[in-house]
Amino acid sequence: MKKSVWFSAAFGLMLFAACDNKENSYEFAQILYPDGYGSVLYADETTDSLRFATTYDWTLSNVPGWMHIHPDSLAGTVPDGYFLVNRIFITVDPNDTDTLRTANIYFNADGKSLITSYTQVHYLEVKRPERRNYLFELQDTARQVRDSLVFVTHSHDWSLAFQGETPSWIALEEDAPTSGRAGEHTVAYTLEPNLSESERVAVFRLTSRGVSTDIRVKQLGLKKQDE
Repeated sequence: MKKSVWFSAAFGLMLFAACDNKENSYEFAQILYPDGYGSVLYADETTDSLRFATTYDWTLSNVPGWMHIHPDSLAGTVPDGYFLVNRIFITVDPNDTDTLRTANIYFNADGKSLITSYTQVHYLEVKRPERRNYLFELQDTARQVRDSLVFVTHSHDWSLAFQGETPSWIALEEDAPTSGRAGEHTVAYTLEPNLSESERVAVFRLTSRGVSTDIRVKQLGLKKQDE
């Protein structure tokens, strides 16, 4: 049969006539996004969404205090004979705690509840080095003279600087970005050869939306046979 469609840009929803090829009606409720694995956000990500389809009147519940949905988007109705495809926009507070947090939002329809999950980690999106043993640490050899960090920021107010006193043996390259717009960034730095047998560590602090993540650079010491 021919489908009747109505679209609202404000709420990203569509209504379709609900029938199969045999003109028989059917009823359902389904979460389309996030999928079964849920949504994972970094500490400075502040927007997400929930997308669903249903033939029933619906409500959303169990929204935590660090996530925000417009009151007009917490419930809705579906006319008889139609099904609704809707996208709800979610605002998320930056995670400035010291631990990840998870929310299970309930999508309620026809007296039943479907659950979708959102997890927000407490660190920023650093791609190089990868996070291991709860740390972002890049290891350079004693004679290495150049390397780089790679990270993604989700705000336009990020910054990168040495944590504490600036070491004498490591420096950012002259054109290396230390602030800028949201997106992926590669920041190169130079090192002086480490002629001692002791390793040394410098710490960069990446900050975005008030959340800071430390990135360690460890330069190994010179082995005796390399002297």
